Amino acid sequence: MQHADQIRKSKSDNGLAFYALESIGLLVTAALIYACLHQGLFFPSTWQWISIWFPAVLLVLWLITTNRASNSAELMYNHIPIVFIPLFIALIYVWHLQFGNPVSVNGTRDSLMQFFIISVFAAGCYILGQSIGGKKWLSAGFQLTGWLMTLSGLLAVCGLLVLPNAVMRTDDPLLSAYGARLAGLVEYPNAYGVLVGMFFLERLASAASACTSSPTGELRKVAGTALGLFPAATALLISESRGAWLALLLSALALLLLQRQGRRLPLLCASAPPLLCAALAHQALAGAALAPAPLPGLMLLAGGEIAALALALLLHALLARGHSVAAACMALAALTGAAGLVYHTAISRITSGATWFAREAMWRDAVLYGLRSPWLGHGGDAWKHAVYTVQSTPYIGTEVHSGYLELFLDTGVMGLMLMLLLFAYILRLLLRHSRDSIPVCLIVMLHGAVDFDFSYPLFWMLLVLIAAWKLPVQRL
Repeated sequence: MQHADQIRKSKSDNGLAFYALESIGLLVTAALIYACLHQGLFFPSTWQWISIWFPAVLLVLWLITTNRASNSAELMYNHIPIVFIPLFIALIYVWHLQFGNPVSVNGTRDSLMQFFIISVFAAGCYILGQSIGGKKWLSAGFQLTGWLMTLSGLLAVCGLLVLPNAVMRTDDPLLSAYGARLAGLVEYPNAYGVLVGMFFLERLASAASACTSSPTGELRKVAGTALGLFPAATALLISESRGAWLALLLSALALLLLQRQGRRLPLLCASAPPLLCAALAHQALAGAALAPAPLPGLMLLAGGEIAALALALLLHALLARGHSVAAACMALAALTGAAGLVYHTAISRITSGATWFAREAMWRDAVLYGLRSPWLGHGGDAWKHAVYTVQSTPYIGTEVHSGYLELFLDTGVMGLMLMLLLFAYILRLLLRHSRDSIPVCLIVMLHGAVDFDFSYPLFWMLLVLIAAWKLPVQRL
């Protein structure tokens, strides 16, 4: 009788833990979608209210998923960087508030809450990353983020979705080759380019894997994985973010080098069709200053998607039948054509070096200012409040345009080392468990060196999500 009661209690506890885990997955996914819909949580007013309910709800759900037989504490210790490094960075801001003399008390408080939320979000992702069911939620969260960012931007270009700041328009040729750049839901073209670039690289790795493993008849899997490549590539090109382009190029090269023997040609074949069709779409959309008529614009995107999928399936069929040389020639021709189509835009953006010179002067002034308090920095939003007192020459804006340099100014060498330690841990984890995911994180880490990507909590959230997603499974 007692044994039967124990069995019933165990089943009840397991059922409750299952629903709690599903609730955590829903909570994490909802937080990601909320971040996408609120400028990547760039402004403190967009995330202050979730700093209360998100940790509270997550704590309750985590306690439900934990039982005395669980080894969650040991597992949490084994993967401590994912959760605790953002928390350690937050503690530096606590020190500034309690014992230091921060340049901005409000900015320091906001930065403290930002890293606290990132740490709590990482804890939620970590709980999900331990199980197969939880990983499905992490995968769904990333896919939803990528599709939402990509499709909302393209639909806004076609006039089918009203997003007032989704397209940045300017008459300055130094800022845009065609006078318009897609900024998407984050309302900043450079950050938007990196976000859709992450989605493109993740889909590209999946498409290459499907192309390698799927037989000739299994075309549905190949088409399904390649579906997001054309829209993501198109959105990236019309963002005109030269930094995002370069970071994606380097990350794609890393993805190519990380492939085992026999998988590099499928990767090239998976990338060529969407890039060629995206380059053609870029020519048409940019020529219309990102303001085509709704129906022609939608037909252009639909036609580009169909053409990209058809060409991808053709290359897959050639590879599956052993016609590697023909597939390689077609892929190289498509990539060459894509490069030729975007050549004008690329040259126009790269040769407009005035903004680079302005950033160089800004970085030099920022380094000199940071050296005044090198170990623990000046507190949150230090550069925004000190820029006009330390600048050697006038420059536009109050962002330092380097995520690493900004954290150095705020938290000194200690905070910067913690940031680098977290990134090194993520790359090491991915190298051991999911090599194809390294470029997805690498594009953010590279571009963050020349822009303020890390001022968006969304980027931190995606990095820790990918790390948790690729953790080894500890339970079903």
